[in-house]
Amino acid sequence: MFSTRLGYGAVALACALGFGGAAIAQTIVISASGPSARSYPAGKSLAAGTRIVLAAGDTLTVLDSRGTRTLRGPVTTAAEAAATTTNPSFAALVATQNRRRARTGAIRGTGEPPKPSNLWYVNATAEGTVCVTDAASVQIWRPDMQKAATLTIKAESGPTASVPFIVGQSVTSWPSALPVAEGASYVLSDGGLAQPVRVRFTMMATPASDPASIYAALDAKGCNIQKQLLLGAMSRNQ
Repeated sequence: MFSTRLGYGAVALACALGFGGAAIAQTIVISASGPSARSYPAGKSLAAGTRIVLAAGDTLTVLDSRGTRTLRGPVTTAAEAAATTTNPSFAALVATQNRRRARTGAIRGTGEPPKPSNLWYVNATAEGTVCVTDAASVQIWRPDMQKAATLTIKAESGPTASVPFIVGQSVTSWPSALPVAEGASYVLSDGGLAQPVRVRFTMMATPASDPASIYAALDAKGCNIQKQLLLGAMSRNQ
């Protein structure tokens, strides 16, 4: 993808596999424009203390332990050194333990459609690869909980299961009859969906607790839906 991919990919892989007990301090480039844009390709990882030099007309958006930040040139600064966050909404978003079945599970910004309140929920309306940290406690989320509905989940080559939602319920458990495992693919239909949605699971060890490391781990696994959910949440937390 980028010439720098091997460097930050190694960091992302370490996070994804859970290597080391401490988070790796880093800043992730989200987007860049202007004269220096080629030096900051999207996805590039900047180690703590890395010197960032922007010329007049440059705009650089990064994700670090504090959330997303937009820098505008001319400016010379350093990548963030902190590797943790104390933001309570971020902690809830990425929590992987003590998640119980809930009737509601959405966050909504002003004028925005509802989004899952937890990074690890399977969004029934979003097609793509889903990163899972605990195959035994996967939860399915739907945005519209005003009506009762039954979601149909079918394995690509195998059984089918029905998942009911009652009025006021947006989160329920993934059916135990359909195993969640690396590479397992399923098609979701009915349940109020406008069209069938295909999801593919990939397993990921519990990642580090800072936003940039989690983003890098999701990026390494191709979990783009969750990457965008994380970015949106961290943008609101600026």
